[in-house]
Amino acid sequence: MAAQSSQDPSPDTGTGAKRRAQYSQGASEKGKRTRALLLAAARSVFERDGYVEARVADIVSAAGVSHGTFYTYFESKLEIFRALIAEVNAELMEVITAPVVSDDSVHHGIAERLRASNEAYLDVYRKNAALMMLNEQQASIDPEVRKYRIEARRVQVNRVTESLRKMQRMGLARRDLDCRTAAAALVGMVGNFAYYWYALGEPFDEELARTTLTDLWLGAIGYPQADA
Repeated sequence: MAAQSSQDPSPDTGTGAKRRAQYSQGASEKGKRTRALLLAAARSVFERDGYVEARVADIVSAAGVSHGTFYTYFESKLEIFRALIAEVNAELMEVITAPVVSDDSVHHGIAERLRASNEAYLDVYRKNAALMMLNEQQASIDPEVRKYRIEARRVQVNRVTESLRKMQRMGLARRDLDCRTAAAALVGMVGNFAYYWYALGEPFDEELARTTLTDLWLGAIGYPQADA
């Protein structure tokens, strides 16, 4: 799957490569708009056809540009897929890096902060569910995609670890809890549930599922008012 489809023309390695180096990140406003147009078209094609069946020809057709324009910005189908996943991960980073517990947190605000954090993560996941499913598939065979996935998970685990340590100091989490291990388990619970729910399409009641995730999270760490 990592190899370029035989149905897609091969990019040149001379002039095209030089142009990609110059314009791949959108050096001008027009370049940024063209790159964004290609990414939007690629998203629609990947979501419709999956990674294997998607073709560069379909992407350029959806974008209304030439093959030459595509190869000005991206070397291959794989590269534009990686760029899409990087965008999704950046969006996830925005919602997972805010601490659940701040230094001035009060007891009654923590559950609300956690719920808001989980809901923000779930909202981003739902919006990108099709790509997240493809991301899981590609991460098993593509080192670059796997690197993005691991880094995003590591950032989230580190954020939760720090929050748990603060909660321990405040007497709001079990003292015997290994914070990093617990954080990885809790992040995995929310992330894997989101995959099962949104990417695989298993139906759950929206409000009940979100409330349950937060209640399980708080109960697992021994939060004093988890029942409340």
